[in-house]
Amino acid sequence: MFGKGVFGVVAAAVLLAAGAQTSRADEAVPAALQPPSGYTAAFSAKATGVQIYTSTAEAGSTPKWTFDAPLAELTAPDVAIHHYAGPSWEAADGSKVTRDAAVPVVSVPAKQAATDIPWLLIKVAADPAPGVLSKVVYVQRISTTGGVAPAKPPTRAGTKVGVPYTATYVFYVKSN
Repeated sequence: MFGKGVFGVVAAAVLLAAGAQTSRADEAVPAALQPPSGYTAAFSAKATGVQIYTSTAEAGSTPKWTFDAPLAELTAPDVAIHHYAGPSWEAADGSKVTRDAAVPVVSVPAKQAATDIPWLLIKVAADPAPGVLSKVVYVQRISTTGGVAPAKPPTRAGTKVGVPYTATYVFYVKSN
């Protein structure tokens, strides 16, 4: 499903981002990013990867960086998940969730918004395949480090760049 080159980019990002990762356990999650009542955290996973940006330009204007897609590997005890455009999360067991486009993503700026991508709450829909993600309804991205588009504008349209980032993703299911 993924080309060797894509995993090479992720592997490079893992090495670059590993040194930048810091403990952010003391950061409180804002109320705006809490799922509605009736949902509970099933598990969390650490992500290491890149935020991919493409340079775009309107006719006669200077090129700018536009977010294209995430590309990351998430790990937790006994869980491995690929995160990619959609946004989608696909577990090694074949289960998958994708953003529910009918529900807006809730976004809160990271404490260091100039360098760290925002924290998010995303409503998702699960594929019918059974597995670790089959009952997930919300995905929360918190404790981000890095991933913001380069400060220097691109020189031409069409250039792609992967900016390393780390984050914690929390997967929520309906409470019993």
